[in-house]
Amino acid sequence: MRWISSIRAICVLAMLAGAAFAQTPDVKRDAGGYPAPTPKLERGRTVYVISSCHFCHGIDLTGAAMGAADLLHLPMVGSDEDGNLIGAIVRAGLPNLQTAMPQYPDYTPQQISDLAAYIHYLRRQGRYRELTGATGEGAGDAVAGAAYFNGAAGKCNGCHSVAGDLAGIGAKYEASRLRSRLLVPGPESAISGEGASAGLTAHLKLLERYGDADVRNLMAYLQTVK
Repeated sequence: MRWISSIRAICVLAMLAGAAFAQTPDVKRDAGGYPAPTPKLERGRTVYVISSCHFCHGIDLTGAAMGAADLLHLPMVGSDEDGNLIGAIVRAGLPNLQTAMPQYPDYTPQQISDLAAYIHYLRRQGRYRELTGATGEGAGDAVAGAAYFNGAAGKCNGCHSVAGDLAGIGAKYEASRLRSRLLVPGPESAISGEGASAGLTAHLKLLERYGDADVRNLMAYLQTVK
């Protein structure tokens, strides 16, 4: 009955391996939040923490303490490109605010780029959570959604067509899945922006700039495409 003993041994090893896997600790949060998924974002997180940004803006941009700007919703952050707007404020500081944001004039272009990338990463995470969770706020306007899709605000029709790649999309996905794919057309890990294609980069920029009504209206429009 050696084969029975072998099977038992294999089963025991599998159980032990499964137990070991189950006990693998999850990623732990430290005083500056969770470790970032790429080297560039982790460098940005380091700058964010050593600059004490997390004390006023929060480890996930939801702080906005003592008069600090709400970086999760501030339009300027959504318009920033590789730190061109964020860097100017970081270097000059905002001494007249209640919190008197300090100056960091000696930060290198690389540090500014890394910091900005990390802030955008946090903002995309936060807006994705908000916009996927905002499902009970009422119906959108399909006409306004079509205008956003085809207009200068969204420019969605530059890459997509409701008669082409999006044909029948309103019947293909149920509402929550459609909303998720509208915000990030891929796995949630794509929010990091690592190696993003031009199309995904455009979606991530929109994710940071969408108003709540924009998403409701786009959803209403896309659900008519059947």
